[in-house]
Amino acid sequence: MAAIFNRDNIKRRFKRLNKTWKVYRSNWMGVVGLIIIITLVTLAIFAKQISRYDPDDRDNDNIFQPPVPGHILGTNRHGNDIFSILLNSLGISLAVGVVAGSLTVILGTTIGVASAYIGGRVDTVIMRITDVVLVIPALPLMLLLASLVPLIVDKLNWLDTIPWWFIIAFVYVVVFWPVSARLIRGQALSLKQRAFVTSAKSAGAGNGYVIRKHLLPNVFPLMLTMIITSMRQAILYEAFLSFLGLGDPSNWSLGKMLSIAQQQASLATGAWWMYLPAGIAIALTTLSFAFIGMAFDEIVNPRLRRK
Repeated sequence: MAAIFNRDNIKRRFKRLNKTWKVYRSNWMGVVGLIIIITLVTLAIFAKQISRYDPDDRDNDNIFQPPVPGHILGTNRHGNDIFSILLNSLGISLAVGVVAGSLTVILGTTIGVASAYIGGRVDTVIMRITDVVLVIPALPLMLLLASLVPLIVDKLNWLDTIPWWFIIAFVYVVVFWPVSARLIRGQALSLKQRAFVTSAKSAGAGNGYVIRKHLLPNVFPLMLTMIITSMRQAILYEAFLSFLGLGDPSNWSLGKMLSIAQQQASLATGAWWMYLPAGIAIALTTLSFAFIGMAFDEIVNPRLRRK
């Protein structure tokens, strides 16, 4: 513990962090992505303070209205304020993206590193399981699980304690952890044969020490970029499932906004204010994660940096 808070260690960590930030801010796409995501997160956190309406409140005097004073993004056919719905939807969609994306890669990294290091029958069994999951098309599997898991949770009377959006995040983790597990396993297998790992074993280092000090730090850069990519993908899948009616029935999300817009025939009637804000929010969110991921690629891979 004393070594962690050693003054020299702290200075070294700050220098490394400062160097990383310099590389990041030199990438204009990374800066733009960071600004966008900070803006969206701020809007989601302070949604109740920013909006003057509750998303479930109905204004019967302004039903299915385009943007007007008091309703800057208009209303739907029930008189709900679209701007309030949008702000509240951001929170659910971002929560699913961050939680599902992070847990998927963390689980995949844990399984991939363990599989590569242990090897033998354990590695064979784990890889066959990942192969089976990867062979099944992701979308039909997600639709099946998103339909069954809430029923199981309801039977166990857990719906009052588990947020519905976490169920969607869980479904995403179950479907996509093999992708990160296989990629991490490949890198871990390569690291396992390196001289520094062999030397550590020869010096009497235990398995836990080798994994913690040598394997995990070296797969962390790949893990980090995969988390960013997985977050972006999770937001898209959450929007798709919610659009199909498999999302949280009691809370708004960007996908549910599009679903309600479709149910109320907004495209056919030219009510652009019902679907365009949600579509733009999804596009900006996924684009920001893509930009951030590109900047992180330059950080972990110096060959990608501009000369």
